[in-house]
Amino acid sequence: MSDHSESFVYDRTLRELFHEVPRTLIKLLVNKEIKEVLETSFPKVEERRVDLLTRLEDDTLFHLEIQSINDTLMPKRMLKYASLIYESYDEFPFQMVLYVGDRDIKILSKIKEKNLRYNYEVRDIRDFDCSKLIESEDITDNIIAILCNIKDFDKLFVKLQEKLLKLDNKKREDYLRKLFYLLRLRPNIHKKYKAKKQEELAMPFIIEKERDPLYKDGLQKGSKETKFTIAKKMLEQKLDVNMISEITGLNKKEIEKLKDKK
Repeated sequence: MSDHSESFVYDRTLRELFHEVPRTLIKLLVNKEIKEVLETSFPKVEERRVDLLTRLEDDTLFHLEIQSINDTLMPKRMLKYASLIYESYDEFPFQMVLYVGDRDIKILSKIKEKNLRYNYEVRDIRDFDCSKLIESEDITDNIIAILCNIKDFDKLFVKLQEKLLKLDNKKREDYLRKLFYLLRLRPNIHKKYKAKKQEELAMPFIIEKERDPLYKDGLQKGSKETKFTIAKKMLEQKLDVNMISEITGLNKKEIEKLKDKK
């Protein structure tokens, strides 16, 4: 998968999270509360939608874009968004690009031409103290926190598991999908947590682990037979094949064969 196609998946996942408006994150970024969440799409022949547009407590318009790759066209995109916002609200916004990628940040923050001076802020989420996101009662904040420079991921994963246990299956599946996608933006953490931690997070779909010896014995040993058993239970729950593959480590062909045997 190319950088741009992967970026599309990550950006779409983050936009979905931001539809729920992570107020704690916005307070962390600008040190102001959100007063109002505003419309993010603008009427044009070619539809344009920004990631997040809010009015802050001091009545400033705040426009935030989330970026997972170093896009060389970012200054032109931000200028275009600023023009659309100005056209719709009759005022220019305070703009920020929040970089969530794993590589070093190289996004330009201004345009400097003979007849034009334009700039906006570019910040890296890893530079922020994200403790408030971890402590937040909002699961959206907790999921976004995995992109920060977190030292104690075990604590964060325990909190996420507790939150997920309280959700119905549909919401839990949706948040797990977003969580697993975003984990790929942090390859070192993804590799470390892929097997044990992701299985633990997903187990509420399958069994109550305190009662079932399958979890205590088979899953922890990581046997192939156990993974097939878990995959079957996930299929019974009508979970997505991609998610089952991500959690169990089985490839999609193996999972499809299990579906055919049903």
